Amino acid sequence: MSTITTHSSDPPAGHGTASGVEQHGYDFIPESERYMTPRQLGLFWAGINSYQFFFVLGSLAIGMGLSLVQAMVAVLAGNALFALVGFSSVAGPRAGLPALTLSRAAFGVLGNRVNALFTWAMSLGFKTVNGLLGVFAVLALFERLGWEHPGALGKILATAIVLGTAIVIAVTGHRMLIKVQPYFAAAVAVIFLLLLALTIGDVNWSWRPEHGGVGGWDAVPVILTAAALIASGSLSYLVVSPDYARYLPSATPVRRVFRNVVAGGAGMSVYLGLVGVLIATQTDLADPVGGVEPLVPVWVYVLYIIACFTGSISNNASVFYSSGLAVQAIGIPLKRWVATALDAILALAAVLFILFVYDFEKALNEFLSLVNIWAGPFAAVWIVDGVLRRWKYDHTAIHTANPSSRYWGTGGVNVRGLVAMVCGMGTGLLTINSPLVHGAVSSALDGADLSWFLPIVVSGGVYLLLARGRAGAAEG
Repeated sequence: MSTITTHSSDPPAGHGTASGVEQHGYDFIPESERYMTPRQLGLFWAGINSYQFFFVLGSLAIGMGLSLVQAMVAVLAGNALFALVGFSSVAGPRAGLPALTLSRAAFGVLGNRVNALFTWAMSLGFKTVNGLLGVFAVLALFERLGWEHPGALGKILATAIVLGTAIVIAVTGHRMLIKVQPYFAAAVAVIFLLLLALTIGDVNWSWRPEHGGVGGWDAVPVILTAAALIASGSLSYLVVSPDYARYLPSATPVRRVFRNVVAGGAGMSVYLGLVGVLIATQTDLADPVGGVEPLVPVWVYVLYIIACFTGSISNNASVFYSSGLAVQAIGIPLKRWVATALDAILALAAVLFILFVYDFEKALNEFLSLVNIWAGPFAAVWIVDGVLRRWKYDHTAIHTANPSSRYWGTGGVNVRGLVAMVCGMGTGLLTINSPLVHGAVSSALDGADLSWFLPIVVSGGVYLLLARGRAGAAEG
């Protein structure tokens, strides 16, 4: 079935473009409009990961008291989950649907609105974090250009530059995202390579914290906790990965989708994370922008600043895009570009709130620690469901918001999906070690944080037991 019949609060599907603005939202993408190649998808993922966030996460591993080698292990372990991002991206070309539409099959048409709300809330958190990293970079550039005390006016102007540019790209839509991301990736990769080349000689390869750090098995809980923070990036993508790949032809080979997503996305995040580890052995990166200044010539520092705020724009443009889809999936009857534009106003308010009221580092740690509890279990359920269905969906029924839909469930909820997700979230609460929550299992394991992978296993396993034979038969 290649057409969509819209029902209830679902917005109508769009076709083509109007003044360059993508008209499709969370609806099905017909085969005739699938213009992407796997190579473009890989470059896209390299682009959205070419931002300072992963550099900061690498430096946080050092800040947690790990040695250089231990911190590198944490970076590699935390990014290993990107393999699941690569696999789940296959849903895009196979189904032609974004994550929050196809996941209705696993949670029910109404039940999935809770996940849409959580996705939107998570995306707001990442837009805020990314925006702040970009704003700090622009403020540093203002000071370097002679505006010594930007103050409130400078903060507002920097926020407008960083978020405004990202919003324009996101509102324009998918084609614009695919077009600009390779340029972001190339620019950021080259600048960070230059930074690394100029500082590699001063890396403290035998780095250990002043108190001596931890060794042997005592280091394992700390490495796992650092890996949990780093994995939050990959986990956040698991709830939106099909969104970007759904413009690939449906016959695109699985291995090409997987290979390009992992090479582009994980390649860039591991690269930036390891650079963050190496730089953190030389300077204090509590200020991830200003901390680099003593290490390099002024002209390189200015390039680094530019890389930081352009990377923020790059990632936020994609987050704004998927956030607009989440607003639609919640059940709010708006066109994608209108939902994205309104969503931007809330992100702007959140950035300004933290700039003027709240502490950024505290907000970052608290936010990242909670992402793992929900994102992994949600993704595990819809991925297992999709595999059982072989990524086949009735494109009309999945957009039908009434009991006539085969995906309606009981009262609009697929209880099996909800139970499996709750089991995973409960596992996450028991195994997390964060500033806000210290799970009982984590405490028993000397603080080891298992919330970045164990809830995925539990949710996926429970759903497999509950739904095996049912999901596939439903599409039979």
